[in-house]
Amino acid sequence: MQAEQAAQAAQAKDTPGSAKKSSSKTITDTVIGEHEHTIVGYSLVKGIGDGEPIASERFVVGGHEWVLLFYPDGKRSSSEMHNIQPAQVPAHNAHLQQAAANNAGAALAGLPPAPGGGGAPPAALGPLPPRAPGGGAAAAPAAGAPGQLPAAAVRGPPGAQGAAAAPAAPAALMVNPAAAQMAAANQQQAAGNNDYCALFVALIGETENPQGVVNTSEGRVVRAFHRFTLVDQSGRGQDITKGRRRDQGAVKISCARQDPNARNCHGYRKFVKKSLLEDPQRGLLVNDTLVIRYQIELVVSSGGALSRSTSKPPPPQIHVPPPNLGLDLASLLQSGVGADVQFEVEGEEMAAHKIVLQARSPVFRALLTGPMREGHASRIDIQDVRAPVFRALLFFAYTDSLPEDLQESKLEVTMAQHLLAAADRFQLIRLRCICEQRLCETVEIETVATTLALAEQNNARELKRVCLEFVSKHLQAVMASEGYQYMVQTCPQLQAELLQVIATAPPQRTRAVHIVPHHQAQVGQARAADESSTDGQLRRVRQRRE
Repeated sequence: MQAEQAAQAAQAKDTPGSAKKSSSKTITDTVIGEHEHTIVGYSLVKGIGDGEPIASERFVVGGHEWVLLFYPDGKRSSSEMHNIQPAQVPAHNAHLQQAAANNAGAALAGLPPAPGGGGAPPAALGPLPPRAPGGGAAAAPAAGAPGQLPAAAVRGPPGAQGAAAAPAAPAALMVNPAAAQMAAANQQQAAGNNDYCALFVALIGETENPQGVVNTSEGRVVRAFHRFTLVDQSGRGQDITKGRRRDQGAVKISCARQDPNARNCHGYRKFVKKSLLEDPQRGLLVNDTLVIRYQIELVVSSGGALSRSTSKPPPPQIHVPPPNLGLDLASLLQSGVGADVQFEVEGEEMAAHKIVLQARSPVFRALLTGPMREGHASRIDIQDVRAPVFRALLFFAYTDSLPEDLQESKLEVTMAQHLLAAADRFQLIRLRCICEQRLCETVEIETVATTLALAEQNNARELKRVCLEFVSKHLQAVMASEGYQYMVQTCPQLQAELLQVIATAPPQRTRAVHIVPHHQAQVGQARAADESSTDGQLRRVRQRRE
């Protein structure tokens, strides 16, 4: 029935003449970020050189990495770094035009000629331009062509065509006056830029989730409004601020950092005049420190077929708690809910669950499911195990760990000995290894003999080896302990193994015995009391082991 209704609804939507409506929305907003950069020691960075920046730390806005660049000695553009544009001079005599422009520009600006800028004789400037057949100069481009020299500038005097080759004209006569004037103006502008400090912001990287990236014919770009402020530290509010207004439109900054021609920065070459910055009355430079405050409004659009977000969704913030199965089973053992077997140990009853014990121990499995009487009884008597020991063993069977008061250094030697025997009896291998490790760490003279007997009886081979080596080194003291008699009575074969360990042990070094004649000993008795045998004086010593 529901399927038929859905089909009828779909058919009604596709009926000719019915109105189909759809809607979409594109939202453009800005992501605002601020960064404040403090420069301490302005007088030390002043004079660092044109185009040399003082950079801030990286900061992230809208998933993009930015950095502020402050130029104490200004920053000239690529056009200002050259005196003549390449399109203004013919290619064949560009080297002559460059030298002539340097001298002409210097003359117009009232500056001395630049070193190597045209002061050398014409022969040092390179070969002369080629001449046309007949001895005249090469044909020049038509007058009035954009970026070219007029023909009169390269032709000789009237009547010189077809005559003998005339001497080469001086380089200054071959320079376009307009080019020389432009060169002089560029030099003056470049010199003036050194009176200003420049301030820029540069896009230097991206995070995993960049925002506002737009694919244009110029490549991947971001659009933003930038606002630079030089803070008035006197508190009068006379900050110097420059930025882009909304009615001027956002600035495009390229994301192609590897492209040297890409515009990946924005700022002002004449941000503040040095004289104004260094004026103590303005409060912009206080204690040789200036503060730059920067604000960016990154344009971000969402929605629409062309606005596909490339950002990855944030990872889920889910905290996974640690496993607590052992705690739950410990609570089950302690409560006794659902217990189906009772153990009686030294008159104390302990409830447990057969299914848990059967899964943990083959001995318990045989005891609780076998054909013997214990397999069908709900109460089982446990012999030769102390009640605290069996209680700790049950806890380990449920949780795979010892109780808090028996863990690590809290596990006493006596308890570890009893648990070792019980763990071997019920085939809890991990518990036996824990006890064996603890006993290896606590070998001492009073208990080593008893521990050695337990290791022999409960298949603790590593513990047995450690105890045998310890007893062989402290045999006399161990033989005087009470545990040694217990070891001899319960495991007499260990005596032979102990002798074998002593016999195969590497010989220990003993001090040499020097026999001194009696009369020499009486003469040097007073001196030998204060001197060592290694000082060249022999004295009677007693042989002993180290």
